[in-house]
Amino acid sequence: MDEPSIGQRVYRVLPVKAANIRPIEIVGSMVAIGSLLLLNHVTMDQMSEPLFVAPLAASIAIIFIQPGMSINRSWNVIAGQFLSALVGLICVLLLGGHLEVAAMLALGLSLVVMRAFHCLHPPACATAMIIVLTPTVQTWKFLFFPVLFGAVVVVLVAWGVHLIEERMLHNRLEGRTPPAPPA
Repeated sequence: MDEPSIGQRVYRVLPVKAANIRPIEIVGSMVAIGSLLLLNHVTMDQMSEPLFVAPLAASIAIIFIQPGMSINRSWNVIAGQFLSALVGLICVLLLGGHLEVAAMLALGLSLVVMRAFHCLHPPACATAMIIVLTPTVQTWKFLFFPVLFGAVVVVLVAWGVHLIEERMLHNRLEGRTPPAPPA
């Protein structure tokens, strides 16, 4: 009797839903987070500004687990993260000493703004909260570097991975002969 392949063994062990995550998506998510951490290391040495924003890790997970969802469009990720950070910063600037009110407004207004600009991306709400709750990041500079830059890096890595994935699929399909038409 033939020995089962590694892929067959994995599918036997993993639940059906977990088996639907392709290896390239796992590698892609690892490359995306690794890129952010590497860039973080470089920027911390030169600019003393963090590049890694925790909500970007949630963005990465959503992008690679469910790539077809509308909340994962490039516009949603980049604009959602940036606009939510902007809303958080404005709330802090306007309501400075009232942390609870600033946090409530930042979350609610982030949803409204993302809805208005058609860029709904739930992890971006956490970006607004980070701005409100972390005094050291309450600067205009933080909106662009790391939030905007980090979101662009995540999207570029996702594009690259999805292009590789499409190319691999195209090559697999190219090697197959089409089925004969019915007689």
